Amino acid sequence: MKFWSLLTLIPCLLVLVTQSGCAGLKEPQETQKSGNGSNAKAENNTAVDVGFLLSMDYNEARVLSAHSIEFPPFYKVAADSIEVTKTNPDGTPRRLWAKGRVFIEMNYNEPAKALCQELLLRHDEVILRGKPVLQRGSSTVEGVDDYTVFYIFGSKLRVIGMHRLVNPDQMMAGTHPTGFPTLDAWTNAPNPLLPPLTESDVPAQVRAELQRAAEAEMLHQQTRSVFGPVKPETRPEVVEPKERKHVGKKKDKH
Repeated sequence: MKFWSLLTLIPCLLVLVTQSGCAGLKEPQETQKSGNGSNAKAENNTAVDVGFLLSMDYNEARVLSAHSIEFPPFYKVAADSIEVTKTNPDGTPRRLWAKGRVFIEMNYNEPAKALCQELLLRHDEVILRGKPVLQRGSSTVEGVDDYTVFYIFGSKLRVIGMHRLVNPDQMMAGTHPTGFPTLDAWTNAPNPLLPPLTESDVPAQVRAELQRAAEAEMLHQQTRSVFGPVKPETRPEVVEPKERKHVGKKKDKH
């Protein structure tokens, strides 16, 4: 009887060991899944250093981006998505639309760089939307809203929407009072409630004003190249007459 009782206990023990072993295997897998989820969430919430991004050039930005393109003669673009909608007869882009983490380098006489969520680029104008940040020289302008639009025609900039000027020293040191330098445009997707970016996002009056200003500046530059810089009027030097010495008559000696 003892022998048969032992035989009946052995299968029970095997079942218990198997169940405990399976539970032991499942628990690390569940823990690993939860750990990966937290890591993924942490990666999505990782802040992006704007100072670092604006210190990049086009060649560095294209390494971080899925797509990149050069738009002669001034522009170079890197972004998650780029679509060329018009081309010139020679095949170069004439109009393009970029979306996602957008970086643009503008090689004017005074170079500029910008970051945003959406970009519309034509042969003569740049339109940025989605918390854009523009750096030119020692000036940095930050759009603080998804609806903020930066319109650039030539070297002229007009901001439509909420924005603020950023102190470059605070930006590089990370001491901006509002938490700058972090860029939501490069950590969040473009606002799905907004329609696709088009030229109509810039009011016609704003476009006309900047075009007139750019044309006036171009005419001024052409005039200077032909006639040289305007010289200030030079008045003839006025020489004051010297004081006359009064010479008295000599007295006759008697």
